[in-house]
Amino acid sequence: MPTPLNSSTDEVKSAPVVPISGGVAQENISLSAVFMVLGAGFFVALAALVKAASDEAAPMQAVFYRSVFSALPLLGIMRMQRVSVVGTRMKLLVVRGVLGFLALFCYLWAVSHIPLADVLALQQTNPVFVAFLAVWLLGERPRRSHYLLAGVCLIGAWLVVRPTRGVASLDSLMALISALFSSGAYVTVRALTRTETTQRIVLWFSLVAAALSLPFVAADWHPLSLRSHGLLVGAGLLALLAQSFMTASYRRAPAHLASAFSYASVPLAYLAGLIFWNERPDSLSHLGITLIVAAGIVLVVRMRPSGST
Repeated sequence: MPTPLNSSTDEVKSAPVVPISGGVAQENISLSAVFMVLGAGFFVALAALVKAASDEAAPMQAVFYRSVFSALPLLGIMRMQRVSVVGTRMKLLVVRGVLGFLALFCYLWAVSHIPLADVLALQQTNPVFVAFLAVWLLGERPRRSHYLLAGVCLIGAWLVVRPTRGVASLDSLMALISALFSSGAYVTVRALTRTETTQRIVLWFSLVAAALSLPFVAADWHPLSLRSHGLLVGAGLLALLAQSFMTASYRRAPAHLASAFSYASVPLAYLAGLIFWNERPDSLSHLGITLIVAAGIVLVVRMRPSGST
């Protein structure tokens, strides 16, 4: 079990371990991998819907729709299951929501401006950030081989898409900033799973993001067609599924390891681009996907946190 957070704030001090049904689950690397791959698939589908609506909807509108239509059904589910909305670490829930909002806005901005596969590749820098943040904040101890395998996956991601506008462009920079904020959000998720339910973590992300995006949307509203409304509502519902699977993944594996499985989004984005935008891969793209899949399999089969049995 990793050591608790070392922050001086009340919300990130050591928290007691609670039963599996209430918060933390037993570590299960294989199940964590399955959940993260499912979450990655839903995230790619979400991005595709937002990209399809980007000719009418501004990025902040997409953030608002995604947040509201994730929160509403989840509130209904929590009420039926009698799960409390109020958590034991409210400030950390809000911090996670703010980080998630910033990551989401930058992500959807990039999705609206550059090819989908480019965004997903740049997003894959976040596991590297997670690994270092998890060591610093969560006390987790990744093996040295994890960094090597993560590097192989990252090289593969760049070979797949080779961002067309360059990392110096604003749009590509937004994708990289999104990865940085995402890594902070993922580490807070890992900390929150020790005391909070999956539903509560996902709900507060959506509530905070909806509240923060509302003033911007109200000040600069863009009329939308019925098609765009439908696409953005669908993106919100898919986001609920994606966030739930992602949180469940982090509940069952250390942050540095669970995040590595998110590399599955790169080949999934590649397939989405091929099917919906007729993006044809070349030999370097095939090599990149091979590296990602091979390194991911090794991570699933062989990787264990240092000190685990």
